[in-house]
Amino acid sequence: MVTHDPVAASYADRILFLADGKIVLDRPAMTPAEISSTMLSLENLLPGARA
Repeated sequence: MVTHDPVAASYADRILFLADGKIVLDRPAMTPAEISSTMLSLENLLPGARA
């Protein structure tokens, strides 16, 4: 599944975060709040990571 929805992503066993087509973070299952927080952190740290 590919999604920008933290709730939908929280159903996955593994979550890959991408920026510019490259994997920047590979994590096991996370809560929607953890996913949202990670997305915001990556957005601020990595150019091109905006959804």
